[in-house]
Amino acid sequence: MTKEFRVAEFYSGIGGMHFALKQAGIDSHVVRAFDINTVANDVYKHNFPEVPVMQRSIESLPMSLFEALRADLWTMSPPCQPYTRQGLQKGSEDQRAKSFLFIIDLLARVQRKPTYLLMENVAGFEKSDTRALLLRQLVRVGYRFEEYLLNPLQLCYPNSRTRYYLLAKLDAEPRECSDNEEFPPQFSHSVAGIDLIPPAADAQGHVDFEKGVWHHDEVRQVKEFMQNLSSEDIEHYRLSPKVLERHGYVYDVVTPEARRTCCFTKGYTHYAEGTGSILQLQGVVGKDEMTIENTRYFTPREVANLMGFPADFSFPENTSIKQGYRLLGNSLSVSIVSTLMDYLVRRM
Repeated sequence: MTKEFRVAEFYSGIGGMHFALKQAGIDSHVVRAFDINTVANDVYKHNFPEVPVMQRSIESLPMSLFEALRADLWTMSPPCQPYTRQGLQKGSEDQRAKSFLFIIDLLARVQRKPTYLLMENVAGFEKSDTRALLLRQLVRVGYRFEEYLLNPLQLCYPNSRTRYYLLAKLDAEPRECSDNEEFPPQFSHSVAGIDLIPPAADAQGHVDFEKGVWHHDEVRQVKEFMQNLSSEDIEHYRLSPKVLERHGYVYDVVTPEARRTCCFTKGYTHYAEGTGSILQLQGVVGKDEMTIENTRYFTPREVANLMGFPADFSFPENTSIKQGYRLLGNSLSVSIVSTLMDYLVRRM
């Protein structure tokens, strides 16, 4: 790439999209980041102090600001709560979808439209009415798009975090599109030009990332992503005897030799089930007893490693461990997004 890309980061969080840009080797300049989470913004500024961060709701901002961005690429990771399986699944009726609906509308109104769009959300977004609204708008404005359901395990990262991704490029002929037009699911589990492990599928071709059989020998081991903690540091991450006794049986327990961890969410360490794996440092899972000496939580740094954040990513000193888990749970797989950015900008 010879051109420096101007990038606008919506829902910028702790900078996952920005780190993905760097990993993809795209010569880019993030002209502005947008997020309303004050703690996330502190982390973003800590890692990217040169980027102006706008801490206001997107829908309250004037059109002149969006025109002035003159961005070639918009990246977006809008709130996932309206679309999660555990939530009410209210989609566009959820108040937390309001800002993203504004961005969808903005695509038709802004004169200087971005050439590229990259959007990430939870698996489940693909079944929402918001997806239909977005795709109709893209067609009307003149974007062609591709949709993906991908998991970091496919890139040999031992963390199962299935997410929906949409890539769009402004090089199609705009066309009329009725408010009732539907778009049948056509999600790819591979990226052209990238060597990804294919997920297992049933006889009908349906993929279930959580239950599918993976080529485990190709996925890296958890121990490659672990910190070398002192005995003093480990104390911050031990599970108490009370927690082990009450909830030990519901945790997803892995060893350093494992090649898979489950998705880490913002509720990690607060809830036992479905929020992320824990480490059994010694023994055989299910056979040897879990004790406070051989069992601990993953650290925020280790979770960041599993999500593909680079070594130079860090939290400000005043970020608590709990805040770190919450922020990472709301973030994204840098490894997957950097792969998609490379394809979007260079080959799509």
